[in-house]
Amino acid sequence: MYKKHAIQLSILFILTLLSILFYFLWNNLSFIPFIVEMRLKTLSAIILSGTALGVATLLFHAVANNRIITPSSLGLEFLYVLVKTFIVFIFGSAFLLQTNTIIQFISGCLILVGFALLLYRLFLKEERKNIFFLLLVGMICTSLFMTLNSFLAIIMDPTEFQVAQDIGFASFNKVDSKVLKIAALIIIPLSIYAFTLSKKLDVLTLGKDCAINLGINYSKLCKIALIITAILIASSTMLSGPMFFFGLLILNLLLQFVPTFRHQILFPAIICMSILILTIGQSIVFHALNFKTELSVIINFIGGVYFFYLILKVNQKWQFN
Repeated sequence: MYKKHAIQLSILFILTLLSILFYFLWNNLSFIPFIVEMRLKTLSAIILSGTALGVATLLFHAVANNRIITPSSLGLEFLYVLVKTFIVFIFGSAFLLQTNTIIQFISGCLILVGFALLLYRLFLKEERKNIFFLLLVGMICTSLFMTLNSFLAIIMDPTEFQVAQDIGFASFNKVDSKVLKIAALIIIPLSIYAFTLSKKLDVLTLGKDCAINLGINYSKLCKIALIITAILIASSTMLSGPMFFFGLLILNLLLQFVPTFRHQILFPAIICMSILILTIGQSIVFHALNFKTELSVIINFIGGVYFFYLILKVNQKWQFN
């Protein structure tokens, strides 16, 4: 079994490495300094965002134990869009463009993480630790954020509308190198720490009763996993923008390709899967479509179609059972 998983992980790693080399070397065999610098920055952003989204999705799956529910259900990415749109509405796009990118990154992370911690505080108290109740509240907040964002977009100055609209799309082409360094200082240590929890997460996926009987502090481990998830999602969103269906896509593809519960294998596998999909998507946007669309549009379209496929697949099982 371990040999099989090692082969699967090796295949994922090789495919990820090949996709990175393809993106970096395409029309760049002469290694022009400007192109090298630009593509290295883009690949660094992809690797960091892919790592953060992959680890956060897997941690959230260990707590929720559901393949359809992902961290996007908390509404953090929609809150990011609403906050940015509100700033453009109140102060104008010039204010947003002139504000230091480091200040934007740090303040945005604090807002998103603060909102997530508030949800945890209010809806994961000792007497009612129900992750699905928390997700229900998160979905309600998501609907509220979307409605408010649409309302602001309607009454906004038409000249500012395009800027506000672009906020809702993820992009790896406008990442500041200083922000990359700060994101790396957050994402890499948290991802390593999450990997050290692999064996405990293996037990956590067995369910609350089994985890407690096997000596796991269920409440503490869930809170740690959810806090790390919030920080990683906030860092990734502030770094590259929102990708709503990405977690659903990578999690289900991962569990189909590497069907195991062992997080020591799943963590590196989902990171490779995440980086692979983002790199392929960015290559399509850059080399094939010449930036005529955004990467998040492609990911959300594929993820949305895949989501309906999963729903219909589960519905068929219910009907036959």
